Amino acid sequence: MDVKMQSIDAIGLSVRSSNALHRAGVHTVGDMLERTEKDLSQVRNLGKKSLEEILGKIEEYRNLEAAQTAGMPGQASRMPAQAAGMPARIHGSAGPAADSSEPEDFGAWLMEEDNRQLFLSWLKDKKSGIEELELLSTKAYNLLAFSEYEFIYQIAFLSEAALMEIPRMDEKSAREIAGLIRRYIREKKGEFFAFLAAEQAEKAQNTPAPAETPRVGPSIFDLLTKPEYRETVLKYVQANDQEIERTNLSKRAKNRLMGKEWRHLSDIIFMTQAELGAVPQMGAGSVKEILELIHGYMEQNLARIQMLAAGDGSALWNDEAIRDNILALFRPAGFGGLSLNEMLEQLKLPEEIAVERVKRIIGSLLAAGELEYVDFRCYRVYPRFKDYLALCTAIDRRSRDIIRMRLEGHTLEEVGSAFGVTRERVRQLVKRDTEKVRSAYRTETGEEWFDEDYFRYFYGTYAVDKKDGSEWLGIPAHVWNYMEACDVKRGTKEISSALEDRQLDAGLRLKIKNYLNRNKIYVDGMWVEKKRNALENVVARRFCRDEVSFDAFVTLYNQFLEQEEIAFDEGVYITPSVYRARKVRMADERYLLWKLNERFRYYDIDGRDYTELLDTLNLDSYENIELSTEKLMNDYPEIMEKYDIRDQYELHNLLRKIVPDGSYHDFHCERMPLIGFGVFDRHQAILDMIVENAPITTEELTELLYKEYGYNRQTSAATYLPPFSVYRHNGVYTVDQKRMSDGHRALLQAALTDDFYYTDEVRRIYARLVPGADLEEINPYNLKMMGFQVFSKYVLQHHDSLEGYFRELLTAEEILDISPYRKRFTYVAVFSQTLTELKRSRRIIEFEPNQIISMERLKRSGVTCEAIEEFCDAVYDYVGDGEYFSAQSLRVSGFSTELYDLGFSDWFYANLLTGDERFSYGIMFGAIILYKGRMEHREITIKAFEISRIRAHGSIDRYDLAREMADVYGCIFADERDVLYKVQDTEVYYDAILDRLYANADVYYKELDEGAV
Repeated sequence: MDVKMQSIDAIGLSVRSSNALHRAGVHTVGDMLERTEKDLSQVRNLGKKSLEEILGKIEEYRNLEAAQTAGMPGQASRMPAQAAGMPARIHGSAGPAADSSEPEDFGAWLMEEDNRQLFLSWLKDKKSGIEELELLSTKAYNLLAFSEYEFIYQIAFLSEAALMEIPRMDEKSAREIAGLIRRYIREKKGEFFAFLAAEQAEKAQNTPAPAETPRVGPSIFDLLTKPEYRETVLKYVQANDQEIERTNLSKRAKNRLMGKEWRHLSDIIFMTQAELGAVPQMGAGSVKEILELIHGYMEQNLARIQMLAAGDGSALWNDEAIRDNILALFRPAGFGGLSLNEMLEQLKLPEEIAVERVKRIIGSLLAAGELEYVDFRCYRVYPRFKDYLALCTAIDRRSRDIIRMRLEGHTLEEVGSAFGVTRERVRQLVKRDTEKVRSAYRTETGEEWFDEDYFRYFYGTYAVDKKDGSEWLGIPAHVWNYMEACDVKRGTKEISSALEDRQLDAGLRLKIKNYLNRNKIYVDGMWVEKKRNALENVVARRFCRDEVSFDAFVTLYNQFLEQEEIAFDEGVYITPSVYRARKVRMADERYLLWKLNERFRYYDIDGRDYTELLDTLNLDSYENIELSTEKLMNDYPEIMEKYDIRDQYELHNLLRKIVPDGSYHDFHCERMPLIGFGVFDRHQAILDMIVENAPITTEELTELLYKEYGYNRQTSAATYLPPFSVYRHNGVYTVDQKRMSDGHRALLQAALTDDFYYTDEVRRIYARLVPGADLEEINPYNLKMMGFQVFSKYVLQHHDSLEGYFRELLTAEEILDISPYRKRFTYVAVFSQTLTELKRSRRIIEFEPNQIISMERLKRSGVTCEAIEEFCDAVYDYVGDGEYFSAQSLRVSGFSTELYDLGFSDWFYANLLTGDERFSYGIMFGAIILYKGRMEHREITIKAFEISRIRAHGSIDRYDLAREMADVYGCIFADERDVLYKVQDTEVYYDAILDRLYANADVYYKELDEGAV
C-alpha cells in the first residue's frame, strides 16, 4: 500500500495532534507531507508541542521517501510499524492483489491493519460525504462539518474516544456517529468485495494464476446471487426463519414489507437493492436497513450455510441449532408458555429428527435453568434485573448503587442524601442508567426481557394498589420499583376489565379473579358483591318465593349474612337506622311484587315477556274509567294463573312497574288496587248504576259495583255509597225511571237492529233520532220494554245469553279476523272466556295472530281431530322431557308431519299444541315457545328459556344466541341486546369484551383456567 494513503490515525500521533490535523483537512500521510511548518502553524488549536510532534513525523516520512527513491533498503526499518507489510494500493500495480473473497467474520478481517487500510483507501476513492450516513442527526452532522470532517473515510475508524476529542462533541453524538459508521461499513462490505474481485479479475488477465488456495466456502455475495446456492440458502433460512415483525427494523420498513405480504425473512432473503427500491413508498433508508438485516443474518449463519452447501446435512439441524431454535421460539412468546406439541409444530423439524432427541435437548435446557416446566408447558427463564445489574459493566459502581437503592425501596430523597445530589437528579440518573443496563443486556444476550418484565404490561395498563398487588397478585415490591426505574407509566384502566384481557396469561388472570372476588361471596352459581342491594336480591330470590313481611325479610337477611360469615358492617347489614330507607328503596325493585301491609314476594319481572298478558287485558281499549285490578283477576283467571299473579295487589304492583304512566289512554296507578284511564267521575258512574238498576238493595248494588269495577264490597258500602243515601230507604235504592213515549220507543227500537250495544251507544243513537231527547229515558225499564237483556253497561237482544251470542259470533264464519271483536268487547269478560273455551275445545284454531279458522273448514280439508291428536302425540314423543321448543324448531330439527302439507305458518301448528295440557307455553319475542311438561307456579319465561339454551352450549356468543333464537325458534328482536337484559341478575356470566355468555361463573373460570377463552 502507498504510504501516502495511510491514515494519520495509524502513524502514532497523539489524539490531540491527529484531531487538529483532521480539522485542518489533513487526513492521510500524503496530506501531511504537503504541509509546511508555516501552514501548520496556522492550524487552530494546534499547540507548540503538537506542532513539534507533527513536524517530526513529516521529517520521518520524507526521509523514508528519500531512502526508497535512492534504493536504500536499510532505511526501511525507520518506517512506522503500522505501515509495514501493507498490501499494494488498489489502483496501483505494485504488490500482490488482495484476496477478494468475503470473510466469514468481516469485523475480525478489519482488525488486520493492512485490510483496514485497504478498505480505507477504497472509501477515499469513493469520496462519500458524511451526509450519506443514514439517520445522522443535525447536531452530529454540524459537529463534524464545523471541524472539517466532510468525508466518511476521515472518520471511518475513529473510536468513540477519538470522536470525543472533536470540539463540543458530546457522548451521545459520539456514540451515534460511531454506530452509524459501523452500519455504513457493514452496508458497503458487499460492494467493496465485489470491487476487489473485479480488480483481481482484471489483474489475473496479465498475471499467471497462483496455486489454488482452498476456500472455506462460497461468500455471502455468492450465496445470495448465484442460482446454484438458492435452494440451499432458502432451505436453511426457512428452517431458521425470523418474523419480520419481530426484527429490529424500523416501523416504516416493517410496514412496507408486510404491506406486500412479506412476513418472514425467508420471503425477502434474495431481494436486491433495486427490487426493494421498487416497493411503493419504500425509502432509501429503509432499503439500506433491510439489506443490513439480510447481510447481518447471513454473517451470523454463514459457516453453517457453507457447510450445508458442501453437503453436510447436520449443519441444518444439529443439537446446537435445535437448541437455539427452541429458545428462539420464546422470543415472540415472551412470557407465554409452549407445550411440546406447540414447539414441535413451530420448529418444523424434518422427519428424520426423532421427538426423543428434541425432548432430550429440552431437558438440557430445563436442567440449565433456561426453561422451566409448569402444568405441561415450558416457559423461558429470564434473569432478574437486580442480579444482572450487579455484574453489568455498562455503568460504573456508583450508578449501580443508586439503582440498587431505588430497587430496594429507598426514596429519592434518601438516595440523593447518600450521594449528595438532588432528588430530581437521582430520578434522571436512574432512568438513564437503567436504560443503559437494559441496552447492554440486549446486546449481550439478544433477549429483551428480564424476569421483572413479566408484570410490565399489567403495570402499565391497569390501576392497582401496590399493597393489594403484592398481597393478592404476588407482585414483589422490587418489581414495582423496577417499573418506576424504567419510567413505566402507571396504568389507569379499571382492573375489572383485566379478566378479559388476552394479553395477560391465564395464571395472572386467575390471580386477578381472586383479587376481584375478595369482596364477594359465591351464592347459587354467582359471585355476589358484599353490598346491601345485591345481597337483598339474593335473599329475596332464595327465601321469599312466597310472600313475607318486610320485618320477616330483615330477619332473614341479617341471618343469611351471619351464616355466610360476613362480618358486621353497618354499610351491609340492615340496621334500625336504615330500616325505613331500605323499605322505600325495595318498594321499587323489579324483582319484588308488593302488596298491602308491607308484604311482598320474589317475582322475576324482567325475565318475562308480557305480550300475552297485555294483549289479553287489552288496556288500549279502556278510556275514562277506573277499575280495581281485582276485576281483571276475576275476568282473566287463566292468564293470571299462567303468569303466576296471585291477587289484585300483585297485579297492581306489576302493572305499575311494566306499564309506563300515561300510556294506554292516560293509564295511571292509583292507591292499591285501583288503576285508572283518563278522567273518571266515580260519583256519576255509581249514580248511573243506581238509576239503571233501581230498585236495588245495598247488597245487590255493591255486588254490581264489584262485577263492573272490581270495587271491594265493604269499601263500596262504607265509602262509596253514603253520598247516595237520599235514594236509599229500608235498604233499597229507588229512583223513578222516566217513561219513554210509545212513538220514541218505536223509533229507537227500529234503529237498534244489532244484537249488542253499549248503553252509551244507545244514548247517542237516541239523541241523534230525537232532537232534544231526555237521555234519562235510556234506562232499564224502557230498554226491557224493547226486548233487551240489560247489563250494567251494555244490552243484548235476539240471544238468550252473552256466551251464546259470542259463540255464534266466533263460529259464524269459517275464517275470521277477531281483531275488531277483541277491541270492541274489551269490557266484556265473557267474550275472552268464550274465545278461550272455543280454542281449547278446538272448535276454532288460531292460524295467525288474531286470525281464526273453524274446525269444520279444516275437516273439509281432511284435517280431523284424530289427526291433530296424532300430531300432538308425535311431537310429545319427539321432544325430550323438560325441553323448550317451537313449531319452527321442530321443522329445523327435521320433524315431519302430513299436516305440513296444509301450508299454514308455524303459528297454526303452535296453537294446535297449546291446546294440549301436556305442554306449557308462553309468547316470547313474538314467537310461541313451548315446553314439554306442566309447570306449577312457575310459567315458562324468556329468562328460563334463554338460560336453558346457554346451558346447552356451556358458553355462546351473544350474537350467536340471538341468531339461534331467531333462526331456530322464530324469535323476533327489536334489539338483540335484549338477550342480555333478560338474563341479568341470574347465574349467567357475561364477558363484555368477548360479548359472550356463560352458563355460570364456574364455566367461565374453567375456560379461563384452561386458556380457552
